[in-house]
Amino acid sequence: MSGEHFIIIGNGPAGNQAALTLRESAPDTPVTLISKDHEGSYRPNLLPKLIAGKIGEEDLYVSGVNAYKERDIKLRAGQRVAAVDLEGKKVILDHKERLGYTGLILAVGGTPRIPENMLAFQDLMATLKNLLDAKNWIKKLEKVESVLIIGGDLTSLGVTRALLQLEKKVYFMLNEEAFWPLRCDKEMLEEVANRLTGKGVEVLIDQRLKGVARVSETVCRVEIGESRLEVGIIGAFFGLHPDIRFLAGSGLRMDRGILVDPYLYTGFDGVYATGDCAQIYHPALKDYWVSIGHDNARELGKIAAMNLAGGKVKAEVGGKSIFEEEGIRVNTSWWMEF
Repeated sequence: MSGEHFIIIGNGPAGNQAALTLRESAPDTPVTLISKDHEGSYRPNLLPKLIAGKIGEEDLYVSGVNAYKERDIKLRAGQRVAAVDLEGKKVILDHKERLGYTGLILAVGGTPRIPENMLAFQDLMATLKNLLDAKNWIKKLEKVESVLIIGGDLTSLGVTRALLQLEKKVYFMLNEEAFWPLRCDKEMLEEVANRLTGKGVEVLIDQRLKGVARVSETVCRVEIGESRLEVGIIGAFFGLHPDIRFLAGSGLRMDRGILVDPYLYTGFDGVYATGDCAQIYHPALKDYWVSIGHDNARELGKIAAMNLAGGKVKAEVGGKSIFEEEGIRVNTSWWMEF
C-alpha cells in the first residue's frame, strides 16, 4: 500500500520468517530488516553440528545476504537499534538515524543467561548463541580434551552430542536451575542423568559451583561441591534473556520479555513481538507463556507477519504442552531424544 513501510528488528529464525511472510502477504509494501549481525540468517540450532564437523558453515544458512535483495527486502546488516519511538512510529539506530514505519515486528531474540551466583565466573565460561561463538568453540576444542557443561537448555545436549562425537571427555553438572525456565524436580534430574550416563558422560548431580580458576590456556580448575576438576572448557547453558533493554522507557509492557496478546500484538498500533523476546498471553491459563526452540520461533514469526498484514491468527498451544508451574511452552521430555 502507498506510504506503508514495515520494519523487522532481528534476523534470527523469527525475524527471517517474518520478513519472508510479509513479502508474500504484502508484496507491494517496502520491508526493511535490521540486524546487528553482518551475516544473513542461519539456523542456530545447527551450530552443535558445525562444531562436530558434521556440516559446513554454508549449510547453516536459510537466507544469505544476497537472498534478501532477490526478494526485494532491504537488509540493514551490522546495525543496532538504540531505541523505538512508538508514538512517533520511528526506529532510532545507534548512529542516530531515524526510520519511519507503519508496521513493526520486534524479533530481537535473546542473549545467553548466566545465573547471578555464577556471574563472577562468566569470563571463564563459553556460551553458544551465534556463529562467532561456534567458531570459538571449534578453535578451543583443537587444544583441549575435556569439557564441563553447566546448565541444560535446549542447546546443551546438542553440544554434548557433538563433544562425544569428537571423542572429548564430558562432565555435565545438573541442579535445579539446569533446565531453566523449567523448574527441575528430583525425578527429572535423575532421568536426564541416566540418559547422559548411558552415553558415557560423567554426571555431577545436584552439586554447587564453588570456584573457577584459569590455570593455563588449556586448563581450568573447577570446584564443584566437594570435588575438583581440571577441564579445558566450561560451557554455560542456562537459556536466554530477551534482548530488550533498548526498549526500556518505550512504553511497551515488559516482564521477562515483551508482553503480547494471543495475536502477538503489543497494544501499540502496528507493533508486534515474536520469538524468544515475546511473552504471549494464554486465556485459559490467565498467564503468559514463552516459546522455546527454532521451529516455534519460525512459526511465531510467520504469525506476527500475517497479523501485521491484516490477518487474525492466534498463537495457540494446548494446555498439555504448557509447563504448569511456569506457563512455559516446552516438551518436558525433549531430552529423551538424546
